[in-house]
Amino acid sequence: MTKRDAICETALELFAEKGIEATTTREIAEKAGAAEGTLYRHFDGKDDLAQWLYQRCAHQLEETLNEAAEYASSPPARLEALVRGVFNFYASKPASCTYLLSARQSGLREDDADEALPLPLRRFADALDAGMQDGTFRDAPAPLMAGWILAMVQQTVRSLKADALSIAPQAAIDRTVDAALRLAEAPLA
Repeated sequence: MTKRDAICETALELFAEKGIEATTTREIAEKAGAAEGTLYRHFDGKDDLAQWLYQRCAHQLEETLNEAAEYASSPPARLEALVRGVFNFYASKPASCTYLLSARQSGLREDDADEALPLPLRRFADALDAGMQDGTFRDAPAPLMAGWILAMVQQTVRSLKADALSIAPQAAIDRTVDAALRLAEAPLA
């Protein structure tokens, strides 16, 4: 592992654990076994490092979601695959998932001016749009419904991380998937 890799992995762990603002460049460098100047040789500072990590984690999540939904044959199957994909991402890369959640709250986001919706909202909105077009899902603003579904998923991830549920983790995931599908398929009142 290079010093740059060590700095990146250490920063990811610290940002996920403590948040971006509460983490110092000195702390990152010390825990990575590097001089603080080494961090500045690779990044313009903590904000540049935080943005680079956000981009990396967002792309990792996008790859996970694309793989999860690749063979889904219907909009409900795709929506379920996407929801489960977020949980799989959390299980395989908990620090990256936690960082994406905390970075979004810190106002950090993708630097992609061509896309109005951040990842993974685009993937969810696309699946919901497809379901609306074929009549499977109710007609509602896809970005809004995608946000509601992702908020449910994020809350379940936070609860799983905190071990704050009285049910088994798989049951929590299954209930979240069911709630997402019911939200998308339910008629408007």
